[in-house]
Parts: sequence; structure tokens; C-alpha cells
Amino acid sequence: MHVLRLGLAVMALFLVWLLWGGLYKTPVLQLGIASCCLVVWLTHRMARPDQETHSWTLYYRIPFYWLWLVGQMVISNVQVLRMVLGPLSALSPTIVEVEAKATSKFALTLLGNSITLTPGTLTIDIDGNRLTAHCLTAPTARDLSAGAMIRRVAAVDPD
Repeated sequence: MHVLRLGLAVMALFLVWLLWGGLYKTPVLQLGIASCCLVVWLTHRMARPDQETHSWTLYYRIPFYWLWLVGQMVISNVQVLRMVLGPLSALSPTIVEVEAKATSKFALTLLGNSITLTPGTLTIDIDGNRLTAHCLTAPTARDLSAGAMIRRVAAVDPD
């Protein structure tokens, strides 16, 4: 079962590599397969010390979270574009601390990365289950403090 899972991971990664690569010559394909195998092997090795396992519920919850996050990224991109093209007075940089509901390493990493991926926000520090983030505007800081992202990450967390 373990080897099958690693093989599926290599195949999925190679499929993505093929879709984004666009060059289908033999040496390039061989390097692609080798790099996908290396990435899966390194990822597997790095995950071994933690032994943090996830239930199967994660596999059907995370795609819905990704869809929601992509929507949030589009909305934030439009907001940042308006700020960049509009008057500079619209900027009001703010530092905000938020408390994560989920405390697993996975959930804290997902929340920190989600905040950073959303344009106009950046995770500065994670201390325990408190995250410090920089926001370009006060309304963005209020939205982050309101906790929609925190609740969604807690719903995805299998722990």
C-alpha cells in the first residue's frame, strides 16, 4: 500500500509536470521523471520524523478549501489592484494577531501559507497557535481578524 501511494504521487506530480512543461523530448521527459521521483522521495523522507498522519477526510475536504482560497485570492487581487491604481491614501498598513482554532502543525502551516498567498497579507510569525500577519489596509486586517479563513482551516483540519 505504501509503495502504491508513492507511485501514485510520482504519477500525479509527473502529470502536472507534463501539463506545465510543454516540451516532450526524450531527455527532458527522463529528467522530468527523475525530478518527480526525487521530489516524492525527499518529501517522504522529510515527513517521516514527524509521523503526523492525516485521515482520509482531509482528501475530500481540502479541494473545497482550495476552491474557496482561489476565490479569496481573486477578490484580494482586485482589491490590491484598485489600491495600486488608486490614491496612495488607501493604504493603511496594519499588523494583526489572530488566534488559530486548530493547533496541529498541518493546520497552522495551511493557515500561515493561506494568509501569505492572499494578496495584501503576509504571515510574519507563528508562535504557538497565534499568527502575526501584515495587512496592507485596516479593512483587510479586520476581515482576517473576523476569522473566516481560520474557521475554514479548522474545518479542513482532520485532528
